Amino acid sequence: MKKKSTSDRVYRKLTPEERKRLDVARAETEASKEQILAEGRIRKQAWTAMRREVERTIAALKAERERAGLSLADVEARSGLKRSALSRLENDPKANPTLLTLQRYAAALKMTLSTSLRTT
Repeated sequence: MKKKSTSDRVYRKLTPEERKRLDVARAETEASKEQILAEGRIRKQAWTAMRREVERTIAALKAERERAGLSLADVEARSGLKRSALSRLENDPKANPTLLTLQRYAAALKMTLSTSLRTT
């Protein structure tokens, strides 16, 4: 049996001033809709490119760790990052590490993390 909500949504009529402000805001939004969508596409493209770079970096760190014969426990001891966090970082496709986390992981492998900028 579905539990009944303890609160019901309350609707009230807008005042003429509120209605006018709402109509103006909707018109302004509609007028700039294409610009908003274009900006969103640019930001998504940049985010996707950054995401691919993070995935490549994580894969390179994991490959180097394995090449060096180090366990996650070894990296934990060297970096101070928890083994569970390292495992999640290596295996979760949605992992979203900070630059500091990546730098600590790299340092534990005697590597240096570097970043670069380029125009799109």
